[in-house]
Order: sequence, then C-alpha cells, then structure tokens
Amino acid sequence: MTAAATAVPAAGATDGRRRRGDASRAVLLDAASRLITEVGVGALTHRAVARAAGVPLARVSYHFPKVEDLMVAAAQEYLAAFDDHLRAMAEAAARGERSMVDACTDVLYGLVTDGAREFLGMVEVRLALARRGRTVDDTGIVPMIEAFGAERQRALSIAAAMFGFAVLAAAEPTTVGRAQVRDHVRTVLGVPT
Repeated sequence: MTAAATAVPAAGATDGRRRRGDASRAVLLDAASRLITEVGVGALTHRAVARAAGVPLARVSYHFPKVEDLMVAAAQEYLAAFDDHLRAMAEAAARGERSMVDACTDVLYGLVTDGAREFLGMVEVRLALARRGRTVDDTGIVPMIEAFGAERQRALSIAAAMFGFAVLAAAEPTTVGRAQVRDHVRTVLGVPT
C-alpha cells in the first residue's frame, strides 16, 4: 500500500472520530456550564474545565482555543435548549392546549426558580462576552412572539420586559411566587386580570 493510500481515512473512521470529538466537546461544555452555574464566569479557565471534566488540559485547548470560545459555546447551547423549550410552550399555546399567559408564566417561573442559577450564569456569560466585544445571537423569542400577532417593536418590548423581570427575580434572595410571575406576564402581554 502506498503512503497516499494510508493517509486517506475510511468513511467510517471519519464518522467515528467526529462522534468522539462531539462527545468530548459535550463533556467539556457540560463541565464549563457547571462551573459557570456554581462559581461564576470568573472561575472559567481551561485548567478548571479540564479538572471538572476529568480530561487532559490539552483536550480543552484543542476544542476551545480561548476561554471566550467556551463561553460562546456554553451560551449557544443554553439558548438553543431554552428556545426549544420556549417553542414547545408556544406551540402548545397556538394549538389551544394552554393560554399564552400560562405558557409564558411557566417559562418565566422556571427561569426564576429551579433554573435561576443557570439562567444567571448565562446572563453573566453574555455580559462578560459583551465587555469583550463578542455577542451570542438569541433569535428565538422575538419571532415566537411575532407569530402570535405582535408587531416587531412590541415583540422586542415584551421580550425585554420578560428578560428584565427574570434577571431581577432570579437574583432575589427569596423565591418569587408563581402568582407574581403570572401578574407580570399578564401586564406585559396586556391581558386584563
């Protein structure tokens, strides 16, 4: 066999390498997200991620050459999962299985209670990236609001009001009640009480 023939990997070998690389990347992102959630973005280093993931330092650097790359990937993963959840709630509301107020209340209540630490961690990541001149696109929520008949500017205002409330409520030392979240949602959506 010639050297050129051995240099070309079989199709199955490439797929196997890709799967292992994707799995390795997922482990690293999970470790990075845990660090962000538990101790904050300031603790995010290649070394800390390697230690949390139980992998060699070189593996982290290989997949994510800069810490910013880790932050961007973690934020994108979080936003994709959040958008999927939000989309499912919106689709249920569109099918008439639940009201828009109930769907929004469930999403927002989850952010400010059980999901508060992770949500605040991702807000911290986005702020840290913004300070470095980088952004993470979050295009999911506004088009979903528009799909329910809101004009673009109103959809942006609704998204901002929901996000602002979520940040303030998630940062509170005491848990915000479901009724308070529902009242906020009703006010923002313009639904009478």
